[in-house]
Amino acid sequence: MPAVWFDLDNSPHVPLFAPLIRRLRADGVNVVITARDHSQTVELLDLLGFAGTYTMIGRHYGKRRMDKVRGLLVRSRQLVSHINSLHADIDVAVSHGSRSMVLAARWLRIPVVTMYDYEYTETTIFNRFSTKVLVPDLIPDSVLDEIALDRSKRAKYPGLKEELYLRNFKPVENFREQFLGDYGRGSEHEKVLVTLRPPATDANYHSDKSEILLDDILHLLANSHDVITVVVPRTHAQAAAIATRIANIADAGERFIILDSAVDALQLAYASDLLISGGGTMNREAAILGVPVYSIFGGRQGSLDREMEREGKITFIRDARDLSKLAIERRSKEAPPILTDRVEKFVLTEIREYMDVSDPQDRV
Repeated sequence: MPAVWFDLDNSPHVPLFAPLIRRLRADGVNVVITARDHSQTVELLDLLGFAGTYTMIGRHYGKRRMDKVRGLLVRSRQLVSHINSLHADIDVAVSHGSRSMVLAARWLRIPVVTMYDYEYTETTIFNRFSTKVLVPDLIPDSVLDEIALDRSKRAKYPGLKEELYLRNFKPVENFREQFLGDYGRGSEHEKVLVTLRPPATDANYHSDKSEILLDDILHLLANSHDVITVVVPRTHAQAAAIATRIANIADAGERFIILDSAVDALQLAYASDLLISGGGTMNREAAILGVPVYSIFGGRQGSLDREMEREGKITFIRDARDLSKLAIERRSKEAPPILTDRVEKFVLTEIREYMDVSDPQDRV
């Protein structure tokens, strides 16, 4: 039986790989899943029905460079031990930027397919040790040359990775009312609903500039009446820190909901009137779904963000002067777009190259 190993080391990887995992398992492929205990990764796996089918290995070791290096080496060794214990003949290892998997798979002599879509993160390990690297076609070859991704390793997929799973998105009727009702705010569903995703403070590309902007945003929203802001923190520590910041703003608490467990972020984004985020994936998800998106990402702008800003799909808030760009108002909701399976087909084709099997649908 062919076998594929997926490593999910951050929460956005769960919805991304869920359709691929389901498809491969339906095709009779043995899919091994490992997950890092970081952000909402494990909670989302359970929420999407994968409870009992994955093994949790490792955690986040902190934001200091030495801590990151130590954590990388520790988790890589843990992954090697786990895969060896399975006595499984893995055909290919797949991740969206899991450095520990890349090193572990290299040690185990397993071909590695790596995906990433932000070219200015630390890509050295991916570019050097991956067998194949899948990137969006919006990233120019000149940029990939600059970051030393060998042309023989790169494969460009059309569009955005978020299309892979958003094409299956179906809005839940009355999600907004039900969600607010769960937090005792059901009677306020006519207010403007803002979803706020703080910056990834532990990421190697984090900029302190984003933190300054986050404070400006919190004060603005705290003083905006008829607005409910749902904060989607990345970690429990970040949730506590933001709760403290909000508590220091007079009478602000009643206008914020800070999530303490994973929710369906796609449904929440679609139900919102606007989304403000310091990240990338959630911005693109909301933009594709037709939600007004404002980015407070303070790092070096990647090719995808540059293109989406040019197309007017994402508005960047770069300093306090840009706060006037925020349109905090109810939006007219449109039906989700109809997306093709072009990204899913591309990624599955790349994976199957290492499995010596073709797509079963091609054999019908």
